[in-house]
Amino acid sequence: MNQVTRRTLLLLSFCLMVFAAEAQKRRWTQLGKAGDWRNTVDIVSMNGSLYSIEKDGTLWKTDDEGNYEKLAGKGSFQDVQFMVALDGYLFTLEGDGELYKTDLESLRWVKLGDDWKNTAGIVALNGYLYSIETDGTLYQTDKNGKWKQIGEEGSFKDASLLAAMNGALWTVEDGTLYRSDPKTLRWKQVGKEGEWDETVALVGEQGYLWSLESNGTLFKTDASGNYQQIGEEGAYNSMTHLVALNGYLFTIENGTLYRTK
Repeated sequence: MNQVTRRTLLLLSFCLMVFAAEAQKRRWTQLGKAGDWRNTVDIVSMNGSLYSIEKDGTLWKTDDEGNYEKLAGKGSFQDVQFMVALDGYLFTLEGDGELYKTDLESLRWVKLGDDWKNTAGIVALNGYLYSIETDGTLYQTDKNGKWKQIGEEGSFKDASLLAAMNGALWTVEDGTLYRSDPKTLRWKQVGKEGEWDETVALVGEQGYLWSLESNGTLFKTDASGNYQQIGEEGAYNSMTHLVALNGYLFTIENGTLYRTK
């Protein structure tokens, strides 16, 4: 083998390794047409499907391949502030603090009350809704709308992000990640202080936290706080929505839906 051929093969091998590494980092698929999701205001996952609401109040159901169907027409879900999926029901916080429960099989809905106008964040965990109000107080609500305060008033006053995973509540407070048991209210700092200072979005799914930083960088973190960067730095700087389903991460970027493994 002459020197030129050897150099050519080495260069080709290097290029293939680089290509493979990039492909590993960029395992994403566009679902549907560009811009199909530009009117989406909120999206959640449950029972193997994505459920999304558009600006005009239309409700859609989408599978993990991007196939979708309309469940409820224009105006059905107007003025939604928060949307949470729990045990076959869609809970929506609308208007001036009204909480509604919708059966996703029959699409029958019921108003559970109007006590949630100060809600700053809400998640589903262990058959209940857990919400933090603007003063940092934590509440637990059952599927019939019966609620109670958990812990002392203002216990989560420094929480800026809230997620549910592995039977626990996960919060980012003053840039630090904490895990709290909602039954005992025992909490534990996870990782180093201030590590999450740039985090702007957080979601829990199948034993991992997925988080987005202000510069568009995506991270995947396990329950012990071990994390890895997903993709290149800033690769998700156009993301507006983030949701996990069936081991995939779904993002909406510039109105287009993507699936990332």
